Amino acid sequence: MANTIWTIEEFSCPSCSMIYTATREKHEARHAGSFKCSVCNAVVHTWSGNHHFFGWEAVKAKPPVFGRRWAGVR
Repeated sequence: MANTIWTIEEFSCPSCSMIYTATREKHEARHAGSFKCSVCNAVVHTWSGNHHFFGWEAVKAKPPVFGRRWAGVR
């Protein structure tokens, strides 16, 4: 049975650098698994032990803002 210790961790694809987050949950029983990149299909993370990763999501990067630095400031 799982307890309530959860942390959100960030991972980067070693092939295309896509950023992902996943929730890590601590368990009493051992778990093993892996996650592959949805862009290039490379393995982003593998795990084995008393924890499990779930809820994988791609991090949406904010586009750079171009223009005047002090727009609207007088």
